Amino acid sequence: MTLHVDFDHDLWVYVPAEWPWEGFASLEQWSSALVGALSDAYGYDASMRDWLTATVEGMSRSVDDEEHRFAYLSRPHEAIGIASIYELPARTDAELASLVGVGDPRATRPVIAEPFTGGRLGPGLTATRHIQDEDGTISVVTHWAWRIDERDVLMIVGDFDLARFEALRPDYDALARAIGTAD
Repeated sequence: MTLHVDFDHDLWVYVPAEWPWEGFASLEQWSSALVGALSDAYGYDASMRDWLTATVEGMSRSVDDEEHRFAYLSRPHEAIGIASIYELPARTDAELASLVGVGDPRATRPVIAEPFTGGRLGPGLTATRHIQDEDGTISVVTHWAWRIDERDVLMIVGDFDLARFEALRPDYDALARAIGTAD
């Protein structure tokens, strides 16, 4: 199975990790084109362009193996979000609920899995949990999960800014619903 995400190009950018990609020979060429387009659209000054270049290049360099990363960059001067999508062999030893964080001992309160419907992959599960780190900072993490044939598809979003996460939640849900298969 190969995933295909029919995402909203006005909100999201696919973040490649290997080069060349889609006509871009290098990370620097891709980031220059992306930052140039955003700078033209929003009138960014040199310091904002430098910050945004470092941000998008860092996003690309930190992509995990097996990860398909999407960046919410519709208004990077207001909010940036990252969604990570994975297609993995099914963990037949694990219920789908465990893949969305139910039972996570780091959660500050019980995590409840809820049905997630309306997407191209069919019915799945989602759950949101709040995790407190050693310094007392609370972060929010949401997983969306589907088991299709012998594959698990996961989308993961985390943020230490709870208000930003809540503001972007409808866009995260829309991206999750846009995940489908290429076949």
